[in-house]
Amino acid sequence: MSFDIIKYLTTIGFIYIYGRLVLHYGSFFLSYMLDQGVYWKSNFEKPRLLFLGLGLGLMHLMAYSLNSIEANSSFLPVIILIVFSLGFYLSIIPWTDKFKKNVQNQKSVNSLETNNNFNLVISDDQLKMLYQGLMRYDLLNSEKTSLQDFKNVLTKNWDDHNSKIQLNMDGPSTREFYDHLSKAFPNNTMTMKELFINSKLILRSDGKRYNYNTLKNALSRTPVSKNNEILISIFKRLK
Repeated sequence: MSFDIIKYLTTIGFIYIYGRLVLHYGSFFLSYMLDQGVYWKSNFEKPRLLFLGLGLGLMHLMAYSLNSIEANSSFLPVIILIVFSLGFYLSIIPWTDKFKKNVQNQKSVNSLETNNNFNLVISDDQLKMLYQGLMRYDLLNSEKTSLQDFKNVLTKNWDDHNSKIQLNMDGPSTREFYDHLSKAFPNNTMTMKELFINSKLILRSDGKRYNYNTLKNALSRTPVSKNNEILISIFKRLK
């Protein structure tokens, strides 16, 4: 098999793989540039990028070998083509339905082993009333937290969305918010550490993450927060 044929095949392979990459990730880039919501499924994209990295690495290595090594026999082109084909195979696996099903099955197994959901039992109407109440008193950042973001964070698996809740509360108020939420809806697996630290889904007014010790000790320093009466009023309406 001549080097010219292999160069032609490798060129076709690169065009196909990079074409798929542009079509798939170009939409993410365009949405980002237009300041639209980007729905990045990390549980799918991270394994996909791993396979693509391995596959394209082998493909580029063989392409480099093809251009830098002089063939003295017909055996070397065959070796290069075989290894290139292996890289090509690794690069197309992430686009198959079988790959998606395997990732989804692995995710289901992991979800049984680790709790990545607050399991908060709350109705849509109650969520909406809670959201509106917090917005009414400017306790939520209206530009960073939509109603859908609010619902996603409190009810969905942490890895199934890109939503965040950004609170406009100081430490004592945030601690009281957690206490009211967990008491008003006791059917949950929501600890304060999971809600504010482990999930990484609820942020301070400056967009940074909370410090666990600050929240845990907040009420010992300030037994009654400045938003105490407001929070009581908001949660009373949910009953």
